[in-house]
Amino acid sequence: MPFTGFVETLDGTKGIVTYKVELPQLKGGTAAVRDKFNASVRAALDDHLEPTEDGLPVTVASGALPEDERSRVSHIGSGVVAGVLLLNIYVEHAAHPFNTVSTTVIDTHTAAPIMITDLFNDQNAGLNTMVEAIRAEMADEDKLANQPPPEPVADQLANWLPDDDGLVFYVPVAHVLGDYYPVAVGWDAIAGVLAPGMQDKLTT
Repeated sequence: MPFTGFVETLDGTKGIVTYKVELPQLKGGTAAVRDKFNASVRAALDDHLEPTEDGLPVTVASGALPEDERSRVSHIGSGVVAGVLLLNIYVEHAAHPFNTVSTTVIDTHTAAPIMITDLFNDQNAGLNTMVEAIRAEMADEDKLANQPPPEPVADQLANWLPDDDGLVFYVPVAHVLGDYYPVAVGWDAIAGVLAPGMQDKLTT
């Protein structure tokens, strides 16, 4: 049976953290890949179910970004499976809730996560090229024109997904813009720094 993506609703309480979220999950397909994807997404949720240092109650809900972007399994292919978990977190007494993003990309041949640094032969050149491509896209988007682009370090480019036309990066932005904004960069802008075969792996 091939992989099928779905969204599972989870709700409950862990200590002083209350949650009701939509969790992207896989069924079918290869057990090792499915289990790794599902466990990785669940681990990303679990990171936000821990109490805050100041012991204030926390509410964790499903998040949404501009363009009605929500948690989902975004890609099921012969090379990778991928998805994004969007959460909206409110800490009691805070001025407002905030969004968080966590992406998961799993190699269907090895069942191992694919990190941003795995995409390149040359880390430095790859990360710099990604940032320049993101900067160019942000400059063309009026609402992002005054937002700083990410730095060329892996931590700031960690939330990404493959797309038919390129890669989508979830870039940190001002809270008024949703805390994160999906910025798409085309394959033609980054093909020169990708490891051999990587584009095919991410798109087939």
